[in-house]
Amino acid sequence: PKLTRRQCFQRGVSQLKQSKKQSKMAHKKTAEQHLKAGTYRPDRHQKLVDTTGNLTELPEPPFALNEVARAIYQDEGGQLVAMGILKPTDVRLLATYANEMAVYVEQMEAAQNEGIVIVLDNGIACTSASRKTAESALKNALAIADKIGVSMIGRSRLGIKTEVQAPTRK
Repeated sequence: PKLTRRQCFQRGVSQLKQSKKQSKMAHKKTAEQHLKAGTYRPDRHQKLVDTTGNLTELPEPPFALNEVARAIYQDEGGQLVAMGILKPTDVRLLATYANEMAVYVEQMEAAQNEGIVIVLDNGIACTSASRKTAESALKNALAIADKIGVSMIGRSRLGIKTEVQAPTRK
């Protein structure tokens, strides 16, 4: 049967609509992808992140940490386990966060000892290398903290509700 121009046009439009719908479905992000990208919004992404498989106790770090990093790992990791939000896949990120925070602490101590601003022999003042390293480590640590829910902002972006306790006064 021969199609009229109108029938050809209508058939083409319906096929075009179908292909657009399929391409939108293929590129739609999952809730997990939104969480990792930091674009998760509970009001838009109804499906919550799977909370099964959360750790009940903090495992050993996946790689060697110095004393400062180990203390940070145990402190922050213990808090995340107590809140019930630490997953086995986040342990490596937690250890990396602890390592970056340890670099920040050590480099800030070094910068305070040598001076934040150093005056060179030619009279030019510049920021010490220790301070720049500390700033870089802090930037890395804060980015990781948002991904694993260490910070309050990170938890709100991930859609994690935690109980806020009022501070106790002594």
